[in-house]
Amino acid sequence: MTGKETNKTGSENIQPTDLVIRVNTVLTNDPCALCGSPTDPTGIDLYLADSPALVCHNCGLFHAPALVRLLDLASAANTFVRSEYEMFGVQSDEKPV
Repeated sequence: MTGKETNKTGSENIQPTDLVIRVNTVLTNDPCALCGSPTDPTGIDLYLADSPALVCHNCGLFHAPALVRLLDLASAANTFVRSEYEMFGVQSDEKPV
């Protein structure tokens, strides 16, 4: 499923693509399931809803902008918390992103 389909006139119709947010527990360098570009192999990522295929940031912005903004917000919050931990010398058990 590529999210694209050619109609009778030869132009491409963009089909809706259901995406979900999942924790990526496998360090993989798989390409985006929709466009083939590289994906980030760590953390919380976008996936096709009906398969374990990763989706890149750009395709996510096109097909599910609200989910990408939610991921960006989570990343910003994580960065802020880590900086606070470092400032106060608290050890974090989370892996760096």
